[in-house]
Amino acid sequence: MPGNREYHIDNETRTALQTKTGVRFLLRAKLKAESRHSSDVIPWAQSLSEKVTRAVAEAAGHQLTHFAIQLNVIQLLSHRPYALICYDLFLHKCDEEVRSQFSQNPYQPIHEIIKRGNSCYIIRSKRLDDIVANEYKHRQECDNGPRLYFADSLYPPLYVDGRRVEWSKDGTRDPDEPEGWDWERRWVFGPEEDELKGGGEEE
Repeated sequence: MPGNREYHIDNETRTALQTKTGVRFLLRAKLKAESRHSSDVIPWAQSLSEKVTRAVAEAAGHQLTHFAIQLNVIQLLSHRPYALICYDLFLHKCDEEVRSQFSQNPYQPIHEIIKRGNSCYIIRSKRLDDIVANEYKHRQECDNGPRLYFADSLYPPLYVDGRRVEWSKDGTRDPDEPEGWDWERRWVFGPEEDELKGGGEEE
């Protein structure tokens, strides 16, 4: 984060940072990872979220005696090189069970982080509460793996028995990937086509 960036934090977010166990943020950022693969995107998102949030917390007057972030969902957009990063911030000490209960609950108030030029706006966005909660619930229902949940709108993940199967960076097939799976069209060619293509190619 540039040292001369200005931070504008609304009163609801300031109050939440002072009084709440956790605060859920949604950060929209230009994708700068080496690839769209989760092995590159997740470390990039973790580092960026920590960097941005430390600066926000310090701008809100916190001394940061305790600081922990739990990434929940990363969604890569298909039409532009941007990522939506949903994560929880814990500025006050609490045990792992309390943190886990907070992060597993899809229904938490959303505080949006918006970067514009040299300014950063952190606002309580009620309009995003249901949108984020529904996306979170959808990921919980189809992905039985541990968080965080990762989704790429350009190369949507395939779920086999609740396990996310992701396209590989080196072109090798995952052993759980159905034969003939087409990552762009999201269906397979072959005997399993009718079962897995889910209505065929999307419009």
